[in-house]
Amino acid sequence: MSEVQRICVQCGYANPLESRYCARCGHDSQGALPALRPALPVVIGRAALPVLVGAASVALRVGWKLLQQRAAHAARAQPAPQSLQVTPRRRTIHIRSTWATGDANGVWQQGSAEHFIEIEE
Repeated sequence: MSEVQRICVQCGYANPLESRYCARCGHDSQGALPALRPALPVVIGRAALPVLVGAASVALRVGWKLLQQRAAHAARAQPAPQSLQVTPRRRTIHIRSTWATGDANGVWQQGSAEHFIEIEE
């Protein structure tokens, strides 16, 4: 089984992974890392910028056209057949109430009332 080692960036010596300082040159291996260099030269990076902007522009135009076509297609779509459309359901609630009251003299009064409430769901 192979052992994982920490290679010193200063001298290239293979140190144990848990060591902080290089055993050969004493370099601090957990200190600041060296600055990364870009993989592409600066000239190529600058030349690629107009190409990337052009590609993004084309992609936006194509996306916009597709969006317009879908919107136009949705506007031309036929409405759902009458059998598939949901018709509102109507309910009628009938309330009938009767009442009777009496006073201390023994006089009674009575009556009734009817109410209809229509609800559309």
